[in-house]
Amino acid sequence: QHDFGEVDVRFLDGTRRRVHFFASRLKYSRWVEVTLVPDESAETLARTLVDHFAAIGGIPLLAVFDRPKTIALHWSKDGQVTEWNALFAGVALDLGLGIELCWPARPEQKGSIENLVGWVKGSFFKQRRFLDDADLHAQLAEWHVEVNTQRPNRATGVIPAVRLAEERPRLRPVKVGPAELALRIPVVVGPTAAVLHDTHAYSMPPDAIGVPGTLFLYRDRVRIVAGRFAAVHPRLVAPGAKSTLPAHRAQQVAA
Repeated sequence: QHDFGEVDVRFLDGTRRRVHFFASRLKYSRWVEVTLVPDESAETLARTLVDHFAAIGGIPLLAVFDRPKTIALHWSKDGQVTEWNALFAGVALDLGLGIELCWPARPEQKGSIENLVGWVKGSFFKQRRFLDDADLHAQLAEWHVEVNTQRPNRATGVIPAVRLAEERPRLRPVKVGPAELALRIPVVVGPTAAVLHDTHAYSMPPDAIGVPGTLFLYRDRVRIVAGRFAAVHPRLVAPGAKSTLPAHRAQQVAA
């Protein structure tokens, strides 16, 4: 089970901050992974999901979600998805991951997902006080150890780590690790021999102008393939930043 949640946290100095988190829980063992995230975008979902699978030690047969736009864009009246979010769908195919979405006609599933978020809020956020953001992260790490390896789960009466030892042989290897996970984004090399993504410009050879291709978005870098041309850049963060490789600069001057 996987879902995003948000909660307003009040630190001991009186400041308040809205915190977003992504939670995952294995159905059999009740092992849980919770990560504080900057937003609820498709990229954040995909990367955090893979982080959780890597931490758990494998991939289950099915991943159960609610109906966020980060996964399904459109669906028919009977609940069948008619258009998937392309970024997430590509990651699911790379992982070999089956997806099951909750629908209004299945309230027992819907409640199970929402209870995961409510349980995280009630078990962690509402039970503790935090000095600052660093203390929040430190206490979350301590809480993980407590609920996964020390405290018996209320539903099963067994410590999740004990059941995880039974469950792990049924999990499949993580085909794509966090560092190798790339989101595929269709692009076209522009008239200035650059590919634009999220306000960032990445250079390409001038002969690639007008050629369609794919931008592979990694956590720390981008790889662009357009026809017979390819380039790897460090991933940019600052809005409007540009990355021009020295070889491309020389080719552009020559052209």
